Amino acid sequence: MMEMIKANLPVFIIIAPLVVAFLLPTFARKLKFVENLVIFVQVLMFAGIGYLAYIVFSRTLGETGMSYRFGGWPAPWGIELKIGNLAVFFLLVIVSVGLPVALFSKGNLEKEIGAKERVTRFYVLFLLLCAAMAGMALTNDLFNVFVLVEVATLSCCGLVSSRNHPRAAEAAFTYLILATLGSALILGGIGFIYITTGHLNMGFASEGLGHVWRESSHVVWLSASFLLVGFGVKSALFPLHIWLPDAHSTAPSPASAILSGLAVKGYFICLLKFLYNVFGITLLREFGIDKILVIAGSISIIAGSLAAIKQKELKRRLAFSTVAQIGYIFLGLGLMNEAGFSGMLFYLASHAIIKSTLFLAAGAMINATGKSKINDLAGIGRKMPVTMAAFTVASLGLVGIPLFSGFIGKWNLLLGCFDSQAIFPIIVIIAGSVLCAAYLFPIIRIAYFEPSPKTELQDPGPSQKLAFVLLVSAIIILGVVPGPLLELAKRAATELMML
Repeated sequence: MMEMIKANLPVFIIIAPLVVAFLLPTFARKLKFVENLVIFVQVLMFAGIGYLAYIVFSRTLGETGMSYRFGGWPAPWGIELKIGNLAVFFLLVIVSVGLPVALFSKGNLEKEIGAKERVTRFYVLFLLLCAAMAGMALTNDLFNVFVLVEVATLSCCGLVSSRNHPRAAEAAFTYLILATLGSALILGGIGFIYITTGHLNMGFASEGLGHVWRESSHVVWLSASFLLVGFGVKSALFPLHIWLPDAHSTAPSPASAILSGLAVKGYFICLLKFLYNVFGITLLREFGIDKILVIAGSISIIAGSLAAIKQKELKRRLAFSTVAQIGYIFLGLGLMNEAGFSGMLFYLASHAIIKSTLFLAAGAMINATGKSKINDLAGIGRKMPVTMAAFTVASLGLVGIPLFSGFIGKWNLLLGCFDSQAIFPIIVIIAGSVLCAAYLFPIIRIAYFEPSPKTELQDPGPSQKLAFVLLVSAIIILGVVPGPLLELAKRAATELMML
């Protein structure tokens, strides 16, 4: 039995949350059982992904990655899962956020969502999203990417609308309309690749493009443009971000954490795989896509940060912050060197953990006080010390203070800029960090140094505190001992630069 599980572990990681999501409605009235089952699935995924990471780390750099063939059919005839450094890296990010979010949600959703049946539906969508993102990390098939993107998109829309609030339906509908336009562009980009190469497997499609791109350069350019805009919408890259502030600020707090921490990163990983696994560095530089990515990322950093400073509501400020932080990731992707690429991946993981912490802490404060404006949270740091401590550590990490994970990511991005001799991105990264401090540090000042409210407030329960401890520990450990994860990021960077 164990040998069979090991042999089919990649597909098991995708299937396990899908099966449990299918079964959850049966136990809708036993909410505690549902919550414990979701946590158990996350622990199970953590164990399976940890074993995959061990296998990948045991390989020497440059050794051929593992692959899983459905039904035994080899590519390009069958569907293929590819287990490489990048896939394992993103799987670790998924479970590092998914498990704390599941812990935080335990016994903490009925106030925001409503009856037990509605909470169960939330968990169904949560597991579907986790399964879709695991599939995005592993799949090596173009059309499967599209299917998984659609599953993730519909799950995200459902998570946004699950909050028991009139604005939730409007935000979810806006998200659905724009995400559908993005999906149409992605499908068009995939279609151009297919008609040009005759393949849906990424490896074979890349080989085909290498032979025909000079004769069909306009088709390749159209395909890349469609994919950039389509995934740009879904990743909330400025100015394609207009759905994100309402969606992330209106959703229940665990949903905001998973959407900002993971969902936008899943779409970005798909774009990354298209650009590097299918087009390759030569074509990207030939068509100037590297410059487009750096410019778009730089604009997103500055514009998102300036918009965040203006926000008076806590969750909307954090939502616009996501737009800015996505800019760092796109900028790193455009540097196209190993230092920048590894810094980009490390920053992606760091931001996923940090932003999840910020949204969960913000949700705990808003639920305790019933107030969403930043100025109304005066003195809350003394009333809810654990929650505000988690928020403070995450804020320091996002700004890029040394000894926290965000610093390591930004430092390696700067090294990538130096390697590329790109001065403008260096200025943007530093300016973005200053602006990040400008919209996060006032929240900390108000929470700790303004007069406390007379009302009695307290930190959430043990399960929520455990979630904060896990997330904060990850932020500090990755800042102090970044070695293993940074090494995995460097291996992924080397692997992709060799394609």
